[in-house]
Amino acid sequence: MRKSIMLGAAASAVLVVTSTACLAADVAFDLKYGVLAGLTGDPAPDGQAWNEAARLAIEQIQKSLDRLKLPSIKVELSDSQDSQGSPQPGVEGAQKLVNVDHAQVIVGDFYSSVTSAVATSVTIPNNVLIFTGGTNPALSKLNAGKPVALVWEPVAADDIQGKVLAHILAQELGAKAKVNVAARNDGYGAALSAIFKDAWTAGGGTIPKFVVYNQDQPTLDTEAQQVADGNPDGWLFIDFCQTFEKLTQPLARTGKWNPAKSFGSDTLNDCAAHGSHNYPGMRATQANASSGASFPAFKALFEKEAKSGVNFQSFVAEAFDSPFIAFLAALEAKSADPIEIAKHVVSITNDPGDKYTFEQLDDAIKAVMAGKKIHFVGATGDLNFSADGRVNALAYDIWQHQADGTSKVVNTIIYKP
Repeated sequence: MRKSIMLGAAASAVLVVTSTACLAADVAFDLKYGVLAGLTGDPAPDGQAWNEAARLAIEQIQKSLDRLKLPSIKVELSDSQDSQGSPQPGVEGAQKLVNVDHAQVIVGDFYSSVTSAVATSVTIPNNVLIFTGGTNPALSKLNAGKPVALVWEPVAADDIQGKVLAHILAQELGAKAKVNVAARNDGYGAALSAIFKDAWTAGGGTIPKFVVYNQDQPTLDTEAQQVADGNPDGWLFIDFCQTFEKLTQPLARTGKWNPAKSFGSDTLNDCAAHGSHNYPGMRATQANASSGASFPAFKALFEKEAKSGVNFQSFVAEAFDSPFIAFLAALEAKSADPIEIAKHVVSITNDPGDKYTFEQLDDAIKAVMAGKKIHFVGATGDLNFSADGRVNALAYDIWQHQADGTSKVVNTIIYKP
């Protein structure tokens, strides 16, 4: 009896391999990825984690292809380039990835200003896909008038985040409260602060002081005094942790600022994790990047396999999901041509279709190659990309800086416009 069962299992395995091999007969491509992120300087803690997340995803894909004995399909990370968190180095890095490494898909940058410059001058003119961690709503508008979207935002854009921030501040401070706003002077800060301003004032709130500052200045004493004035009921800050610290030092010296009445953008959720300081009581809102059922498995994989010294950060689940999305779209398209891949991103990230995460990648590959419709669900959760290159994620985490210097999620809300 036992021999009969073993023989049946072996026969089944042979059938699976044979079936996969037959299905692969008309599918052959090499998919090359590039990563673009700030790998040195202030952005390095984020950039290194971003790079590792993308690298691990690409390795997982190749391992699946090896297990399924599909040598005609290959994926590789051609190179990772350092944007330094600035547009010009980002453009130079992207040119290398596209023109020298021949990457068809770029994962990054998570700075909107870098992504905008790169997409405009490098990836779109060369018909290369870019998956960005940037949240400026203008990024998806770069796809306007194009046959297919080439810029994909696997994270909710700021036109949603700005309204969420207004919603949360109204709940905490009252809809008619006075809120001072301070934002860094770049695409991210300008766009998000403007969206918040419109949403906040439309709901009856006021903004005594609206300060947009040059985050690259050596000191921000004058700006800090302006932000502290006006006797507000609370504050909203839009910045990155390293430059935010230049504002908080003189702000604390004014004696007028209360961190417990302060709120931050998604990039200020846990500054201690980025090598800066947390401010007890301060809250920040971030699109939930860990709602996917496979997020714990992704975190475990990262903590086991990532390069030593690179700390896990939840937002890099976006960088982890992106290679899988591009690969499965390429598989459905039976092509590594970026234009063809772009045509299938919506198809493989929406219903109908059986749902698969990266943990079921082997089965997802078999399903796609058998002509079945799938819905890939990322570590970030349901993606549901629309044709304009944007996801529709409406779950938001509220983080709060703790007295012991840590930060944690204290609430998760579902925002319904």
